[in-house]
Amino acid sequence: MTGSWHRTRDLAGLPGMPRAARPIRLHGPGRGWVSREVSWGARRVLEWLESSLPEETQAALRERRGEAEAAGIALSGGPVAVMDARVELVAAFRAWHGERGGPLVPALKEWCALYGESGAGVSGETRAAIPSIAWNTLQRHRCALQDRGSLALLAGKGGRTSAIDAEPELRAYVESLIRANPNHITANNIVRAVAAKFPDRAAPSISTVRRFVRRWRASNAFDLSAGAPDAHRSRTMPAFGSMSEAITALNEVWELDSTRVDVMCADGKRYALVAAIDIWSRRAKVLVTPQSRSTAIAALIRSCLLDWGAPEWIRTDEGADYTSRHLRRVVADLTIHHDILPPYSPDKKPFIERFIGTLARDFLTQLPGFTGHNVAQAQALRDRKSFAARRGEDRTATFRCELAAEELQRRLDAWCETVYGRGPHAGLGGMSPFAKAASWAGPRRTVAERGLDILLAPAAGTDGRRKVGKNGISVDGGLYIAAELGFHMGEWVHVRQDPADYGRIFVFAAPDEGAQEFICIAEDPVRTGIDRQAVAAAAKSNWRQRSNAARKRTRELEREHRPAEAIVAVLDKAGEQAARVVDFPARGALHRTDATVAAAEAADARDAVEAPAEA
Repeated sequence: MTGSWHRTRDLAGLPGMPRAARPIRLHGPGRGWVSREVSWGARRVLEWLESSLPEETQAALRERRGEAEAAGIALSGGPVAVMDARVELVAAFRAWHGERGGPLVPALKEWCALYGESGAGVSGETRAAIPSIAWNTLQRHRCALQDRGSLALLAGKGGRTSAIDAEPELRAYVESLIRANPNHITANNIVRAVAAKFPDRAAPSISTVRRFVRRWRASNAFDLSAGAPDAHRSRTMPAFGSMSEAITALNEVWELDSTRVDVMCADGKRYALVAAIDIWSRRAKVLVTPQSRSTAIAALIRSCLLDWGAPEWIRTDEGADYTSRHLRRVVADLTIHHDILPPYSPDKKPFIERFIGTLARDFLTQLPGFTGHNVAQAQALRDRKSFAARRGEDRTATFRCELAAEELQRRLDAWCETVYGRGPHAGLGGMSPFAKAASWAGPRRTVAERGLDILLAPAAGTDGRRKVGKNGISVDGGLYIAAELGFHMGEWVHVRQDPADYGRIFVFAAPDEGAQEFICIAEDPVRTGIDRQAVAAAAKSNWRQRSNAARKRTRELEREHRPAEAIVAVLDKAGEQAARVVDFPARGALHRTDATVAAAEAADARDAVEAPAEA
């Protein structure tokens, strides 16, 4: 019994109650009696709410409680109190049977009946803890006390040691089977495995294995949970601290994440969802997109920037869409710090994870086209129709898909703004995200919409780096030209594509040359129809202007510094330095070979021939 709740066995036999516990369990809910399932030692038992029971039963319970309180008896003493009560029952039966004598089993039955009627002389505390007892239960308590002592009578022990618990090696083997396959192992599997592992021993019975498995699962729930690491971390990892304590300002840190929407649209597709949340205020936004790409994330950031202002930090995982060059360039241009988390660490961005979970449970489940959060839920939704009725049926009909992606986006926006944004939030002390954001009196970094679209425009190719060639700038098979490019022939530039016009690009000076400087808007004549000849003429004019300026500067510097004379000065200086150092000849043996001897003889003969002529 716990407060105003009473165990089934404590109610059996009271006025207004059946004499046995089983009819109470079977018929109690139908009679409006409120029950709950609680742990009692290693077992699960039903407790019944006193106020929902018949009046005569409540009166009997009040009377019992009054007698116990008058005698100074505590009705809830826990397992130890139950153990003491069992010890007293066994002692009282032994004393009674010692005086009466006779066969054991009839004596047990007679004494238990006497105990249920008059208490058989035991204390009121024991009567309160154990109102009635069956003769076979008393026999088990008697044997357990005699063989293993009073500790064997602790609540939940049942007074017995199972055949599996009695053999450590067998217990360890059975435990290994359960741990290796906790969700699908059966008692039959275990019995067969034990018989094969220990052929010289008698295998435990099916019922023994079932009781052991049930008891082991109840007392090793944590160990079983550890077999599924992600769910185990989510449910059992200590979360004593607060990840928001260090966040002290609006827009200080945003968290972003993506997930697949558990709603199928009318076109048969399940779209991706990109979400962002401001930790301080808990305001949130979502964007429906075919796939989670850097351009979609940039579009969500644009919406948040215009409505909330610019953040100091954004926190994301290390997914390819969140670490792309495009997104890194966007946050760098906006002077936003990017905190990239290590892999497999959702606990380091708990706010966006919790928001997505709330969105999935509270809102997506109510939409047409909901496909379930897992395979089991999806199958349950399919089972709304028989297999014959849905055979050959399109998935959109099975899941009752009605929403277009645009309508899904509108409903998500409405939920974020009016339901989640205006509802009380436990993490904000009961304030709504809307009220929390409105309470901020500090500065906000607002962003002007003008130019923001160009700033967030996707870069050409992977990094936007292009070289101005003789024919223009090549992007996606097109050649983009502009008169201003005549000043930048052969230079590397940074190019961003106009998302609203495929025929135009925005050209900036290369970032590695300092601060980005806008150069021009270049167009592809094939796609926009501009006058190619006019652009070419203007570009050539600009090129000649730049070329003439370069040549003029060259002539001015030649007249001033006379670079043609530089080599003469270099040779003169080198000669002066060489004359200061004299090389002394080194002594050594003359190197002679047959070839050098023959060559010397030839030289002597030549000199002899030329000598008379000179004379």
